[in-house]
Amino acid sequence: MRAFLYIFVFIITNVNSNQNNDRKTKIIIDNDAGGDDAMAIFLALLYEKHFDGPTLVGLTTVNGNTIEDNVCINNQKILKIANRQDVPLYRGSNSSLVITPVSVYFYGKDGLGDCDLYYDDLEPAKEQSAVSALIELSKKYEGSLTVITLGSLTNVALAIKLDPGFLNRLQQLYVAAGHIYSDENSMPEFNAFTDVEAYQVVTQNATPDKLTIIPYSQVMSSLNFSRVWRQEVLGAIETEVMRAQNLFETISLQESDRWQSLDPAAVAVALKPDLVKEYKYSKNSIKTCGDQRGINTNDFVPMQDANVRLIYSINEEEYKKLLLNVLSKHP
Repeated sequence: MRAFLYIFVFIITNVNSNQNNDRKTKIIIDNDAGGDDAMAIFLALLYEKHFDGPTLVGLTTVNGNTIEDNVCINNQKILKIANRQDVPLYRGSNSSLVITPVSVYFYGKDGLGDCDLYYDDLEPAKEQSAVSALIELSKKYEGSLTVITLGSLTNVALAIKLDPGFLNRLQQLYVAAGHIYSDENSMPEFNAFTDVEAYQVVTQNATPDKLTIIPYSQVMSSLNFSRVWRQEVLGAIETEVMRAQNLFETISLQESDRWQSLDPAAVAVALKPDLVKEYKYSKNSIKTCGDQRGINTNDFVPMQDANVRLIYSINEEEYKKLLLNVLSKHP
């Protein structure tokens, strides 16, 4: 009888464990694999391992910081460094829907600081395309899948066009893109500008309960760290991940005495929403023509009249603690 009870308890425990795992949030990170994307992906992987965070079920690539061929290789390197080559990698669009701007190569020609890190045992990408995988995984994990975009919205826009039910099946779509227009932020933001029409497709099909936008303007105003802090505090962490990350940002860190990085902030608020101090609801769009192409427009309204939720401010000290705590962990 005692043996039977042990077996019964064991079975029930395992069933509950599997059910909890099924309910656990799953994430996909759609990215263009610059140095900022690398930190964001490392953050998600380490948070999953050491803090029982959401499960990363895939990376999808898109043209942006560098050509998509490099983006794919960079994702392979990131997974290798993080000792997570089990995470599926799906290749996405190598151009924008209509106009593909030339990259400014902020993180170097290869997107990772041109540091020439070489590995001969990288895990190949899956045969399935990024758009197909996004749609399939949204069905497999309906209601528990969060997609975080760190580059242009090409793949997500194509998923919406091919499957109009895609957005509704997601738990949440976090988009790192755009600005809240002001005199200080009067130029287009890079991710939004890289595929203006894709941004338009996504926002035209969005509702504020599904789409959260992290504008770069708000990251710059909320998380205004010095380059010295990035190099001498965060950069002083002695792990394989941070040693690689420092190399990836070698070029970009020379551009300013400030360190204001959009992509890790976007992943951080997706992992830990209580970092957000203030949201605003907006009728959000983007201009597609003329010399204002790529400029975001916002009409702040009550939630019931909005199409997006915007992150307006983030807790700087709590975000800083999160970076230090998570990035101090070993893969």
